[in-house]
Amino acid sequence: MTTIDKLLIKIINQPDDYAKNLFAKRDFDVLNNLYGSILANFFITENQSRLLIKILKENQKKLSDFSQELTSALDAPEWSRSFRHIEQVKKLYIEKTPEDVLALTIEFTFSSQIRKLLVELNKHCENLEPGPTGKKYYAELTEKNIVKLVEALSPLNFEIDSTVKTHYDTIKSWSLQDISDQFLIANMPGNNFQKHISADLGIETAIDQNIIVDRGMRYQYSLEHPRKFGENLVEIIANRTKSRIWLGKETYDLASIISALIDLKRLPLLVVFDSLAAGKYVENLEILSDALEKNGIFDNIGVYFRLPNDEVGTTFNQLIKEKSYNANLDSSTKVAVVMSGKLPKFFLKNMWQPMSVLTLDTKMGLRHGKIAVYSNCCDLVVEWSDKEVLFENRIVGKWQ
Repeated sequence: MTTIDKLLIKIINQPDDYAKNLFAKRDFDVLNNLYGSILANFFITENQSRLLIKILKENQKKLSDFSQELTSALDAPEWSRSFRHIEQVKKLYIEKTPEDVLALTIEFTFSSQIRKLLVELNKHCENLEPGPTGKKYYAELTEKNIVKLVEALSPLNFEIDSTVKTHYDTIKSWSLQDISDQFLIANMPGNNFQKHISADLGIETAIDQNIIVDRGMRYQYSLEHPRKFGENLVEIIANRTKSRIWLGKETYDLASIISALIDLKRLPLLVVFDSLAAGKYVENLEILSDALEKNGIFDNIGVYFRLPNDEVGTTFNQLIKEKSYNANLDSSTKVAVVMSGKLPKFFLKNMWQPMSVLTLDTKMGLRHGKIAVYSNCCDLVVEWSDKEVLFENRIVGKWQ
């Protein structure tokens, strides 16, 4: 009896593009790939064999030239060789990402079920995303992510690294209430939070309630009373529950956002132009310039990238020159402007650090690259754009 794989070889080898004209394009492409695998040393997998049989059954009436052989072969399928075995990898461990940052790493052999689960987990985990090759997923190394991933992947028989398992057991042994109470201002000895805020703002700066609330994330303390969310932009930013907050362009203008950042003593400011929104560079620089000037900021501003001298680039570069946005990066710099994905090397050698980050028209958010890693040191990242970036966990600047 003819085996299924030998029968496929006969069908594909028919002259005058027999198979190509007989099968739908999608089916032919699949069969042609399987044909190549069968001729190669590694053969096909068991799952691929099922797919081959399925396509042959669906097209059995069209294959009248092979009617008798096909009927016999499909009644009791046999194969000339053993199926290729694919090692199933399912692991959760900690390693460095391509950006050299420690992260929770999910490694697995392709599975639509696992991919579907990870898409769902993205809604509940912090910065869970695929790596460059798609063979691994990375998530921020946080307590929440450890618990979410261990509990979601363990039922799928993932191999959980002993370090991750130890962290998970430790976290689950904690009492949430006891831990939370330790960070209440009233329970913190020596008023350390006041010392830090005073060092941050200067001893003569008046500290209002919004600033106290705002700095809670930076200095890891919490308030006894529930947060009060209002329509006031200063309160909305101060009362965020995560470091990132999206503010829609239709609701908030840039001048108001910068005014709120000034009220919260959130300068110096790092502004990020999205490399995927190059068509808006001139417009956004003009909007940014107008917003800064409305808030009394005219100097100590540096734009640390230039565009090619085409029609748009010349206008952009000339505007930088006219506004004197070419200040050296030092302790006096109030606003630094960079392009996403490209962090000038002198930022890493300089003591200057932003108190807040503002991204303009981001399409993917600060998810990848050196700017994303650099911005992780900041507890306030404001994303100003028309639409909220999909599949990213953050606070939206509109409270119900």
